[in-house]
Amino acid sequence: MKPSSNFAPYSFFFLLLLLLSGCGAALNPYHENFNCDAPDDAGKCVDTKTAYEEAVRTPQIPAQKSAVPEEDVETARLFRLAELLKEPQTPIIEPPRILRVLILPYKGNGDLFMARYAYLQVESAKWVLTGIDEGIE
Repeated sequence: MKPSSNFAPYSFFFLLLLLLSGCGAALNPYHENFNCDAPDDAGKCVDTKTAYEEAVRTPQIPAQKSAVPEEDVETARLFRLAELLKEPQTPIIEPPRILRVLILPYKGNGDLFMARYAYLQVESAKWVLTGIDEGIE
């Protein structure tokens, strides 16, 4: 019986695999013995599994609640307002109330007017918590 011609490429790869597996240590530029030369203050030289087990066993520091900067600003503003309310002699001005009105697009006298905002002052600014007589201007 004659060997089939389809077997020839596979036998070449099989032979190559056997040769390379035997000299794998010669082709590998890395050493299997890892020696750690870390100084004492730089940590420990341990394998990955040991490092993971130590990290899991070590009690974790509870994470502090990180405050959002906007919340810090709002808290500071409210704290300052509370201080001002304790000192009734300090005048405070209440800002005016402004109303923003959306005017939708419309056609008038053959002209097209596009959408826009109009700002209307609903209430004027006024003084709060003052010793000043409001009747005198």
